[in-house]
Amino acid sequence: MNHICYISIGSNLGDRIANCEAAILELTSFATLIKVSSFYETEPWGYEDDHYYLNAVIKLHTSFEPKVFLSKIQNIEKKMGRQKNSEIIGYQARIIDLDILYFDRIIYETDNLIIPHPKLYSRKYVLQPLLEIAPQFICPLKGQTILSIFKKCQDRHQISLYMKK
Repeated sequence: MNHICYISIGSNLGDRIANCEAAILELTSFATLIKVSSFYETEPWGYEDDHYYLNAVIKLHTSFEPKVFLSKIQNIEKKMGRQKNSEIIGYQARIIDLDILYFDRIIYETDNLIIPHPKLYSRKYVLQPLLEIAPQFICPLKGQTILSIFKKCQDRHQISLYMKK
């Protein structure tokens, strides 16, 4: 069965564009790319850092179920060198970050995966690129469009369209 999912991509270490593009290429080894948002440059969310993020959202088709799909994207993060420092509590800089935002229109919860992503509603750096590619998508949890959710978002972090140099 083909599933539609939305994935948030972010990077704030190294060549951020190359990191995001490499992750997208890896994803296409087991999923079909439908849409890619623009890249947005954003200040770190949840912690202090001088390295700004590049963020985007992509829409994919996949035949995998959510748990297997999560495992595959976590493998991409590991392959690309993402390291989780157990000494740091909370958020930290990263080469790549891939999060499942939506998977079809399901509501799904296990110990290590919650769909829709529970923090997407308060993160403009996720909502802005999602709004670009799916403004009328209706969130299965909120029963509202992405446009409506974006308008209600209280996040005041700076976000700007990134122009490749």
